[in-house]
Amino acid sequence: MTDSVSRAVKGGRAAFFEQADSDRLLAMLMQLVTEHWALKERVLVLEKTLVDKGLLAEGELDAFRPDSEADAAWDAMSFELMQSVIEAARNIERK
Repeated sequence: MTDSVSRAVKGGRAAFFEQADSDRLLAMLMQLVTEHWALKERVLVLEKTLVDKGLLAEGELDAFRPDSEADAAWDAMSFELMQSVIEAARNIERK
């Protein structure tokens, strides 16, 4: 695979795998990781700010347990997210 690093796909991006679909999957995964980190960092900043201002006790978020209504609503939102991701994957054209 040493020569594959020097290959390029449409748009000038480096190609790492023999199959273009694998490169697209890697790009999607890296975009998701980037978005995940951006959101996680914002949550960390919010939590630290709230703790520093005395509005939230250290570890309070970790100890939080939602009531049954919130838990059910969040489960439903999580399920809908998973459904939309799976549906998007089903709609990918295969060549």
